[in-house]
Amino acid sequence: MVTALAPRYARTTVRRKELETLRRLVRSAAAGRDATVELAGDPGSGKTALLAALAAEARDEGLVVLRGMYAGTAGEQTPFWPLVEALGGLETLGAPGVPLSEAAGLLRRLAQPPEEPDAPVPGGRGLTHRCQYFAELRSLLAECVVAAPRGLLLVLDDFHWADPCSIGLLETLIRRPVGGGLVTVVAHRPRQAPVGLRLAVRHGVELGTVEEIGLAPLTLAQSAELLGMAPDTPALGRLHARSCGSPLYLTALAADGAPDDPAHLAVRRDLETRLLAECAPLTAAERLAAQAAAVLGDTFDVETVAAVARLTHGEACRALGSLKGHDLVRTVPGQGTLTFRHELLRQFLYADADACWRAAAHRRALAQLAALGVPPLDLAPHVVRSGTLATLATPADRAVLAAAVKEALTAGSSALAAEWTTFALRLQRAAGERTGPEATTPGPAESADTGPVDRDLWLPVVRALAAEGDVPRLRSLVREILAVYAALPAVERVAAVAPLALIQATLGLAEEAQGLVTPLLTALRGTGAQEAALHVQSQLVWVLAGRLPPRADVEVLARYTAATPLTVGGALALRGLSAVFAGDLCAAESHMDASGQLLDGLDPATPGGAGGEGSDAFAEYLMVLACAESAMGWYGPAQAHVERALAEARLRGDAHLLPVLLNVLAYVEYQSGRMSEALETAQEARGAAEAAGRDHLVTLADAVTAAAWAWLGDTRPRRPRGEDQWTVGGDVPRATVIALLHAEAALAAGNGATALALLMPARDARRVPEPAPILAARVYELLAAASVATGVDAAEWAERAASVAATVNVAEQRGHALLARGHALLARALPDQAARCYHEAYGLLGETAAGMRARDLARTADLAVCSHEAADADALAELTLREREVAELAGEGLKTRDIAERLLVSPRTVDVHLTRIYSKLGVNTRAALVRLMARAA
Repeated sequence: MVTALAPRYARTTVRRKELETLRRLVRSAAAGRDATVELAGDPGSGKTALLAALAAEARDEGLVVLRGMYAGTAGEQTPFWPLVEALGGLETLGAPGVPLSEAAGLLRRLAQPPEEPDAPVPGGRGLTHRCQYFAELRSLLAECVVAAPRGLLLVLDDFHWADPCSIGLLETLIRRPVGGGLVTVVAHRPRQAPVGLRLAVRHGVELGTVEEIGLAPLTLAQSAELLGMAPDTPALGRLHARSCGSPLYLTALAADGAPDDPAHLAVRRDLETRLLAECAPLTAAERLAAQAAAVLGDTFDVETVAAVARLTHGEACRALGSLKGHDLVRTVPGQGTLTFRHELLRQFLYADADACWRAAAHRRALAQLAALGVPPLDLAPHVVRSGTLATLATPADRAVLAAAVKEALTAGSSALAAEWTTFALRLQRAAGERTGPEATTPGPAESADTGPVDRDLWLPVVRALAAEGDVPRLRSLVREILAVYAALPAVERVAAVAPLALIQATLGLAEEAQGLVTPLLTALRGTGAQEAALHVQSQLVWVLAGRLPPRADVEVLARYTAATPLTVGGALALRGLSAVFAGDLCAAESHMDASGQLLDGLDPATPGGAGGEGSDAFAEYLMVLACAESAMGWYGPAQAHVERALAEARLRGDAHLLPVLLNVLAYVEYQSGRMSEALETAQEARGAAEAAGRDHLVTLADAVTAAAWAWLGDTRPRRPRGEDQWTVGGDVPRATVIALLHAEAALAAGNGATALALLMPARDARRVPEPAPILAARVYELLAAASVATGVDAAEWAERAASVAATVNVAEQRGHALLARGHALLARALPDQAARCYHEAYGLLGETAAGMRARDLARTADLAVCSHEAADADALAELTLREREVAELAGEGLKTRDIAERLLVSPRTVDVHLTRIYSKLGVNTRAALVRLMARAA
């Protein structure tokens, strides 16, 4: 990101508007016009880079460039030092007319300090007798201009540190230009400029001999150019805002944390060198006050700095006043407090302080700020940084951290809450406190009202991290939590392990979650209710991670019949879901009915209402039950259960469950035919899934959205972005729900080829992976519809759908089988029979998404039947009386010989009539004629 920045920025600038103004003024030097330019900008605003670019261009155009720069601070400068430095390069002129020997003598007199200090000139506004050289210097500059036919550019950088003599000379040049083409550019920091310099410049502006150029903060586009980033790069906006538009800070922030290659190291060293140079002149008291302010944070005042630095009020006031004069600190507008010029300056001063002094300073800051009633969120950093864990593991510190965690969560800063929670847990461990119920200090499993570090403190933080998909911080915090609980008996560790495992599973970390649960299951063997609850939750982990566990493992849960109602209800829900996808629908119905009765009778808000152990999983079990019910086509109960799960999750603050719960609800609403509600829920699900970083749930929400819009008439193509992560036992291939939804959307748009590609990724119609039995009829029905739309025979898919529907024997699947048969019949030009299949399917499917499709297909088929009947009647009217008699007898199924005998004509005559009949009716087989006559009967 900054690889090419350091060398490039040293010789060019992104401030093109300011550079063009300077170019215009420099070009005037060739015409013999003098100009004085004030270039004002804060530290790091790019003054030096701009002047370097200007000097390089001026040399290219034939101008003589003399540059001088101050080093140090005001009051420590040799008089005329920038002029001495600039005119030291006179030998580069190489032109006659410049008295080099006299110039060298003048420069030696200016550079060498006098034997006796210069006495101030009476009434000279700080000028000394040395300023007698004004006339000689001005004359020398005039001779230099004469020797530079293309003009002379005099650059004086960092002029805010100028001595009174240099300022006096500048004022003389402003009042009495030398003429002939001298352009003087004076660069300085406006906040640090002495009064004399500001008065001289202001007077020149009034006279019209000085032009002002101020360097405003960089624009976002300029920051992008400087860093070599695209304007829409996400990180650019953050870097630009943090840098406050300063090129120096922008490049340093961009290089922070970057690899230690030469370019990044150069940028960081450049900033450090500049800040060292600024802070070097500080007195001991000033440095102490600055470091105390850095300990206090972003804002501070005189009283708190005095307390932290152990200075008197007067000493602190004078020190901060001096820091303001150096532009290291500034007043916060409208607050009466102070702040550093930039956060990087504060960080530098903080790091520069002695580590032991810093720890003690944080402790003093904590005491001072607590006495002032500062909120815990502002006190927590001082607790963390005020010393070693062993010496500071006090209940008061942990109480501050606990309050800060709650404030951070309320403010939406889960990362900060995680930091404070981590340190609170470490303090508790360092103090050696027991965490069990028998301990004198409350343990983690107790309520927040009785102890500063408990489950009610860290569990909301874990949930918030999971809702944001912050896996690295989540893993780190889980390690700290488990370390606190490590010394507890297994029965007491369940309170931490169970919710942590479930939360990890919602992020797809199934193996990590099982790694927490499995060792604990072994330790809990024979403990009864706790073992049962954790064993059921160990299977729930797979479902939350988007994977169906092997049915054999789930059926083992049948032995926990004496557990709590919640545990038994959860086990039955899991067994029901497993049985549904295994095709054992009798068992599935039994398990789901029993689970619904148990879970519907529980009220987690009532003490003991959720069955005690494992109550953290109440919403999750309702979700599992809703998934099983929706697969069976029980959309009413499924919606009731998932809506209750959502209410429970929101009540508990389980935002990490919202992506999956909202997706289940959106799918149920879609299947139920409530498309507007499905769209609204799917959009909410998408937002929650994006926030949690769960891409496959984002894809599922998009699939529901595409299908619902298609049914509402918006058939714009919406391609699936990924694959569903569900697998049955990890091995059984089947069509995914995402593929089904997108296929339905494609068919609604009339795109059968896309539907086939979604349902048969192997592109082999005879080797399509077998779907789960509960979805098979629906898959085959969609394949039949897609085949008809692409001109492929759909009979095989209709047969498969009928076969699996007969085995599954679920009303919804039978409806899909009838739809598939209707598609096949319609492809064979049998709209009357297809219409009957569609009407029957509608009777089974009702007002669901598939039912609405069956209803529309039935209407279309009915119209086709009516159209065919009208066409048949018109065609029959064209037949002669004898041809009509032959057609009616043929329609009854009589053979040619039988028709001849009935009409007393020869068989050959019957064949001649049949040939004419086929031509007039547009049929070419006896069977087609039979069907036509049947419709006309």
